[in-house]
Amino acid sequence: MHSAPRRILLAAALAASLSAPTWADTFPSKPITLVVTQGVGSGSDITARLLAGYLGPALGQSVVVENRAGASGIPGHQSVARAAPDGYTLLFTSTAGLFVVPVMNPNAKYSLADYVPVSPVMRAPFAVLVANTPQAPKTLPELLSSLRAKPQNFASAGVGTMTHLGTELVLRRAGVQATHIPYKGSGAALTDLMGGQVLFATDSLTAAMAHIRSGKLRALATTDLAREGSLPDVPTLAEAGIPGVQVAAIGGLFAPKGTPKDVVDKIAAATAKVLALPDVVQRFAAVETDPLRVSIGAFNDLLRKEAEVWSPLVQQLGLKQE
Repeated sequence: MHSAPRRILLAAALAASLSAPTWADTFPSKPITLVVTQGVGSGSDITARLLAGYLGPALGQSVVVENRAGASGIPGHQSVARAAPDGYTLLFTSTAGLFVVPVMNPNAKYSLADYVPVSPVMRAPFAVLVANTPQAPKTLPELLSSLRAKPQNFASAGVGTMTHLGTELVLRRAGVQATHIPYKGSGAALTDLMGGQVLFATDSLTAAMAHIRSGKLRALATTDLAREGSLPDVPTLAEAGIPGVQVAAIGGLFAPKGTPKDVVDKIAAATAKVLALPDVVQRFAAVETDPLRVSIGAFNDLLRKEAEVWSPLVQQLGLKQE
């Protein structure tokens, strides 16, 4: 007797559910916060602000960069991991923040599993560098021969940075040793390299290119699979005799675990459109950074491969940070 009214109610409920807006239909309805775990003016900050300036109009809401620097970026990473999984809090981070800091510091208490990878953003290549002086090695084989002949030093932007670990990886593959001299940032490290206080460094082209162009530094090899367009005459590590080594900072957008897939997809689609804009490509190139335009599946594969390289290396080197 009551079956007909029940069917009517069920049909009405189904119609309402079909017509109800999805998360993505209503997202975003307020500004989005993009957390950067480095200070204003850093490479990550510059990239994030460039992205945010274009991503806001693409999504129809402002994207506000919030710098949560200090303590190796741990508070910033933790804040996003604890944020509401609604797409309104995003994290811009890269290789070291994801795969080095949590291994070095037991107080970090976060990992890639706490986030949803939303979109790849950038890839910043590195180079093996020496001072451009008559007595400095002219090629990577010369540098390695010099290290085999006597103990010498290399500079980095700090313990556990990619500039540190990149050199350690090269040294291990080459079967040579050098003494690590950590500095507070690439600026100080490259200044002492140019001044002759250390023999060499491995650093990003973002940090080093101005000194290379001025003639104060010489790049012996670049650290990606192909030669860099801005340094066409500089061989890759493989071409210089050290195959199987890649060093680059890989950066992307991440959301708290549990963020709805349709929201993630909407942010990802907007980011992909931004990274394809000629103006954005040119502005990335100006700071020696490449937009990382790959599928989310390829990005996840790349993150897994990066984890397999850097996290074990930190453990092998016994690096600790309290």
